[in-house]
Amino acid sequence: MKQKANPPVVIGEDCIGCQRCVATCPSFVLEMVEAKAAVVRGDWCIGCQHCGALCPTAAILHEGTVLDSYPSKGEAPATSPEILELLLRERRSVRLYTGDPVPAEVLDKIFNAGRYAPTGSNSQNVHYKALTSPDQIAELRKRTITFYDKMFSRIRGRFGMFIVSLVAGRKIAEYLRESLPKMEHANDLIRQGKDRLFHHAPAVILAHAESWDRSSSFNCSVALYNCSLMAHTLGLGCCFNGFLVNAVNHSSTIKHWLGIPADHKCYSAMTLGFPDVRYLRLVSRDPAKVG
Repeated sequence: MKQKANPPVVIGEDCIGCQRCVATCPSFVLEMVEAKAAVVRGDWCIGCQHCGALCPTAAILHEGTVLDSYPSKGEAPATSPEILELLLRERRSVRLYTGDPVPAEVLDKIFNAGRYAPTGSNSQNVHYKALTSPDQIAELRKRTITFYDKMFSRIRGRFGMFIVSLVAGRKIAEYLRESLPKMEHANDLIRQGKDRLFHHAPAVILAHAESWDRSSSFNCSVALYNCSLMAHTLGLGCCFNGFLVNAVNHSSTIKHWLGIPADHKCYSAMTLGFPDVRYLRLVSRDPAKVG
């Protein structure tokens, strides 16, 4: 978990009493005292730095942190709705990769995008596991396939179906049984050397965090999506992989092999690499389900 945050410091002579910091603080750290902002519950601070980011006179300081100003005289947002929508529609799941390795400096830029994703209570508790070695990825593929071979062998029998229904729920058990033909076909292709699990990607990334934190699922998913958007802008492609997430969380041997702590869960995973395909049309989706 993130270490306890140091509370902000208010420079009284610079404070103009606008109360913006008090209104925006999610943890009730600040109050107005004699028409000036004051830290009254410093131990409640989560370090989100919203107060300092919006102070018009820079009267609120955070130890060891320099808050960057907007580069264009405070103009925001940094992009237009049209450009953002285009980015969101350009990003697609990529399952064809060149096989070229992803340079370490590119991976750093991708993970850097993930750290700016919001997290519950500003915990910043997202951890990553990045596999870039062909041997490591091959071993993970082998272990994941073994896990699903065992699971689907149970689903084939009536008793096994009953047990899975008790553990995972009837809907999931039925979904798994309906998926049997597809999984068996995918297994056949893998045995022929066609990787339909990781698509011969040169990198596989997982995001994990503490299982007891109710925000961890959101934190990891949003962070990895940030990573996928940055990857797209850098000319790479990604494909989110729920099969891997499920295998990691239900196989202690895979989880231990990856070095994921016992009190953590994997909440999102994706393949990553340079695409060997160019989509000629933007993504289409059903209308938003609102109401």
